[in-house]
Amino acid sequence: MIRLLRMAVFLLVLSAEVYLVVVLGEKFRLVNHFSYFTVLSNVFAACVMLLGFFGPVSAQIRGAAVLYMTTTGIVYALLLRGVDVQTPAYANWVLHVVVPIVVLVEWLLAPERTTRAWIWLSFPLAYLAYTLIRGPIVGWYPYPFMDPRLNGYGEVLLNCVFVAVVIAALAYGVSWAGNKLAQRSTAALSHD
Repeated sequence: MIRLLRMAVFLLVLSAEVYLVVVLGEKFRLVNHFSYFTVLSNVFAACVMLLGFFGPVSAQIRGAAVLYMTTTGIVYALLLRGVDVQTPAYANWVLHVVVPIVVLVEWLLAPERTTRAWIWLSFPLAYLAYTLIRGPIVGWYPYPFMDPRLNGYGEVLLNCVFVAVVIAALAYGVSWAGNKLAQRSTAALSHD
């Protein structure tokens, strides 16, 4: 079942990405496309799941994919639901809702022990720096809550602090759940 979930994640992300490119047609901009945290986290998770389909993947790498996808789902639900971010409906649903849920379920069904979950925070921080540096240069921001032209840098700072707190809490939660569930699985196996 775990292998099926992993392949499902890969195929869902692949189908959503192909659909998105086809539907957007000439409006598709490769650099802007890969400037969305959603796209980066989904592609990363799809690669991790595909590798996991064929063999073991580091618990640290899997945990990072779970964190980024859970973040994608929660930030979408709290800040982006109903906001037009130029994503066709099928791709929007798959990338923001379905894949985050499936990746989290896969982690809960096949938990692993992790250490140093704080390292996972380096990608979201690098993404934030990239977005805030690139945005004024190209005059485009991937998400309204990161766009200072709408309500100023003060609101962007508050939004980013909120998201950072959510990501840090999720990192702890993903690591804690993986460690606790893996410990229970190990204990159950040793009693059999």
